[in-house]
Parts: sequence; C-alpha cells; structure tokens
Amino acid sequence: MNVALYFLVLFCWGTSWFAITFQLGDVAPQASIAWRFLLASTILFAWCLIRGKKLSFPWRSHIDWLILGFFLFCINYICAYFGSFYLTSGLVCLIFSTLTLFTVFNGFIFFRKPIRLPILVGAVVGIIGLGVIFSNELSTALWSIETGVVKGFIWGLLMTFFASIGMLFSGQMQARKMPLLQSNAFSMLYGSIMIVSYVAISDISFGFSTSSSYVVSLLYLAIVASVLGFGVYLKLVGNIGADKASYVNVFTPVIALLISTFFEDYQWSWIGIVGVVLIIIGNILVLFAKPLPGVKARLG
Repeated sequence: MNVALYFLVLFCWGTSWFAITFQLGDVAPQASIAWRFLLASTILFAWCLIRGKKLSFPWRSHIDWLILGFFLFCINYICAYFGSFYLTSGLVCLIFSTLTLFTVFNGFIFFRKPIRLPILVGAVVGIIGLGVIFSNELSTALWSIETGVVKGFIWGLLMTFFASIGMLFSGQMQARKMPLLQSNAFSMLYGSIMIVSYVAISDISFGFSTSSSYVVSLLYLAIVASVLGFGVYLKLVGNIGADKASYVNVFTPVIALLISTFFEDYQWSWIGIVGVVLIIIGNILVLFAKPLPGVKARLG
C-alpha cells in the first residue's frame, strides 16, 4: 500500500513542475498560490459534505490547522517565490531536496524523534545525486552577495525549514487521530487566507487569467498536486514517518526532468544518469531503514 502511495506522490508532484510553467506570466505567483489552495480546500470541503464527514470541531483543532496552514501552505511558498527571484528552478529543486535532512534534525530537536542513520546517509547520497544532475547550474551560479544568489539560497533554506516543520506537525496531528481529510481542507483554507492577507498588504496585484492554459494548469495543480498529492503524501507521513516520506522530494525533480524530456526536449547526459543512480541508492537506504516503534513503516 505504501509503495503505491509513494509512487502516486511522485507522479502528482513530479508532473506539477511542468504545470507550474503555465501559471507564470500575467498573474503574480503569490496570487496563483492563493487561487490554488482556495480551490483545493473548496473541493475538499465539498467532498466532506458529499461523504457526510464531520466538519464541526473544537477551537483547539482550528488552532492546529492554522499552524499547519501557515507552515505547509503559506510561508514556505512565499519563501520559495522570494528565492526564485534570485535562483534558477534547478537550484531551488536542489535546495528543497534537503527536506529530508531538515525533517530528520527538526524532528529530533522539536518533536523528540530519534535520528535514524540509514535515512540520514540515504538523504545525503540522494542530495549528492541531485547535485550531480544540476552540477552545471551550480557551477555557473555566481555565489556573491551582489548577484543575490546568497539571498536566494537563504530563502530556499527557510522554505525547506518551514515545510519540514509543517510535515512533522501533520504527522503529530495524525498520531493524535485528527482526520486527515478535514485537516487538509481547513489548513489549506487558512493557508490561502494568510496568503491573500499578505498580498493585500503588499504591492502585489491579486489577478486572474481566463486563458485556457492558466485555468487548466490551475485545476491540475489544485486537484492533482494539492488535493490528491498532499492528501496521499501526508497519509504517507502518518504511515512511515515524515523523515522517510520526505525523501520523495529528492526523487520528484527526476520525474520532472523525465517529463521535460518528452515535452521540453531536455537532453540527458552520462552525468545526469550517474546522479539518478545515486538518488535511487539513497532512496533504497531511506525506504528500507528500520521503522520506529509504533510507526507502520512496512512497505507494501
């Protein structure tokens, strides 16, 4: 079961990189993020009503969802777009691939989770592999204060740090038996409201495009990448732990590159193949690490 969930997340998020390219243009990225999660939360609420799911919860649950929405559907995306002002998409991918490392150490520091050495080693091997794939972008980046690359790198690290906190917090909420479907619905709603509030107090224009490419890609990102992708991913976090599940973010850029091979004429080299092999080795080390007591980490 967990293997199917793992590969479903890879598909949902690996293809989302291509869909995002159709969002860039007339609409501010922050506005597009808000539209995406507003639509996703609306779909989730509608599904809850259709299925007769409980939607009345104590105020303490809403505090938890506000926190989750802030870390997982708001601040990390804002940091990502700030970082994208200074870095190429390849470098942003590479920085976000350190999510497993952040999850391991943040889990230990803030949530008292033990550090599992195989996951730590696997994450490092996978990040090295991704670094090999994007070695050209790394070598051509001008690492100086004047170019803004350092600023972009800091924003990227903040993005990854906040995302890891959100994923760990979701795992903790699931351990307390909070319903995943409703949690995603409310936290996406609160995250999108916070982004709208951020846009309102800034000089960003909150626009919308009626072009078919923008609307279709928005629907894809809301339904496939958000409703399905986050739903499956956070379920995986509850099943095998946030540290293991987070490795999917190392593998996702590889899927994105495969999509780019078919649709954008991306050319592979032997260096890229070596990088993929390293990522696969890291993936094996992570997924078959010894499970923590009380965590359903068996694959299958």
